[in-house]
Amino acid sequence: MISFLARQSVVDVHYHQCFQVVVSLKHPFDSVIDGQAYQGLNGVFLNQYIPHACEGQNTDVLVYFIDAESYQGWQLKQLLDGRPFVPIDAIPVGTDTDMVRFAANLLERLLPGFSSVRPIDGRITEAFTYIDDHLDDPLALDEVADRIFLSAERFRHLFAQETGVPFSQYVLWKRIQQVIFQVLQNGLPMSTASVQNGFTDQAHFTRLFRRTFGVSAKQLLKNSRYVQFLTPYVEVALPS
Repeated sequence: MISFLARQSVVDVHYHQCFQVVVSLKHPFDSVIDGQAYQGLNGVFLNQYIPHACEGQNTDVLVYFIDAESYQGWQLKQLLDGRPFVPIDAIPVGTDTDMVRFAANLLERLLPGFSSVRPIDGRITEAFTYIDDHLDDPLALDEVADRIFLSAERFRHLFAQETGVPFSQYVLWKRIQQVIFQVLQNGLPMSTASVQNGFTDQAHFTRLFRRTFGVSAKQLLKNSRYVQFLTPYVEVALPS
């Protein structure tokens, strides 16, 4: 999951290959979803590939991008049941000065069971550490499998079983997370951050970012003073 807090946000029509959850924290917002105008929305669960635009100039909006291959993506697919979107009529009350914690807790209340976890196999946690330390390397699946003394096929299966996402998708999201984090928090140029995290160049990063989220990274960050990057990745395993 990638989430952020956007202030005074106006977003033109676009779409995402992932699921999206949008929640207003102050005042209702207006939106155009699949060609239909809606006013006074508190929040929405939005399906994949649905064209939409949003205008929330007088509010703060929490936005969550959720990988379709994850357990939470499966939850949203069941909830949406083929519909373009489902409105969120009643937003659970209560705030927290720690926005990262608040964002996770809010999604838990909107999607019960969101944070259900079980202990992750120690070999996979070792793989996480190796991946984090080598995001600027090619990171082939068989290479990581060798590090934890598993065959490539066994590692592929175990990784998906323990994390709920394929190895390649996990690595891509981790790299995207780190690029955005380094641009926002460390002030690195996007071109530098892209290369440091395993992308061939900025164009390669931009292409994969747009393919994943339906909007360019520059569009997301062009008013970065109004964006607070919250949870670049939430590690959630499939419940037993």
